Amino acid sequence: MFSGINSVKKAGLIMLLFLSLSAFAGGQTMSSNVTATQIAGSTLTQTIATATTAQAQSTKAKKTPAATVDRSDYDKIDPEFIGIGPGNNTLPFIISLVVFVLATILGRRKKCKAPKLMILVALLSLAYISKITYVEARALGRQHGYAPVQPIWFSHQIHATQNGIDCEYCHVDARTSRHAGIPSLDVCMNCHNQVKKGSVSGTKEIAKIYQHLGYNSKTGQYDKPGKPIEWVKVHNLPDHVYFNHAQHVQAGKVACQECHGPVEKMNRVVEYKELSMGDFCLDCHRKRGVDTSNPYYKHYKFKEMKEKQGIDKITVDKIGGADCSSCHY
Repeated sequence: MFSGINSVKKAGLIMLLFLSLSAFAGGQTMSSNVTATQIAGSTLTQTIATATTAQAQSTKAKKTPAATVDRSDYDKIDPEFIGIGPGNNTLPFIISLVVFVLATILGRRKKCKAPKLMILVALLSLAYISKITYVEARALGRQHGYAPVQPIWFSHQIHATQNGIDCEYCHVDARTSRHAGIPSLDVCMNCHNQVKKGSVSGTKEIAKIYQHLGYNSKTGQYDKPGKPIEWVKVHNLPDHVYFNHAQHVQAGKVACQECHGPVEKMNRVVEYKELSMGDFCLDCHRKRGVDTSNPYYKHYKFKEMKEKQGIDKITVDKIGGADCSSCHY
């Protein structure tokens, strides 16, 4: 097939092939079209009842004892969420760099029989190197795809989906505070003073809750000094950014999944969306309508705003949601 092509052109075609494979490998990103559903709220009695029932059913269904499950198995990110984020572009970058150097050297040789092909290869590889540099530089300071291992394995899938616990039952501060908050261990004990064995982790992970609380599960007494759990924060915004959960959850009626992705399906939490200013926050503010029935906005003259600006819908950016000072100190 290559009999009529000289060795330089063969080298150029081979480099183009490697560059194409490199671009294909580096360009693979995880996309998910999962439709996030709101999980119905649950009372404490319902929560304990559903948790106990689900744990019992799951235990009966399993032939292998839960104690035999290795933590490394359930610390893995679910396949559905692997590949989110900028990704590891180290290998594609090295391949592209090598191709660029080789194409440049071969193209500058006086006896080169295919200088135009070498120039094309060099330019394409340089363009791809530039793209990788831009993508990775843009990701600095962001944690899109970040999924740290936590000191206690906590599965949102088991708690939120299997047991039907509402997000705001644990993250109650999301309705009233700037921060969603980490639920206290007292909230955990609302269920785990009775549910003492997990369907996947057995007693191992729940025992860590007791240990941190200084709780004796046999006597039901808090007879030891407790210590806080050092959870690893997953979603971090820069220090100069102001974000208020209550403003979004209460006033904006924004579902948790719109920013955090389908957390209710995660066994290990991952930063599912790139929380960037332009492509995420401002884009949302320019599309999302304001709940004009909210008493907080009673002083806004929405009707006059619509007539003056010639618009049918008042979006967040129209009431200051696109002003720098609204989110930046």
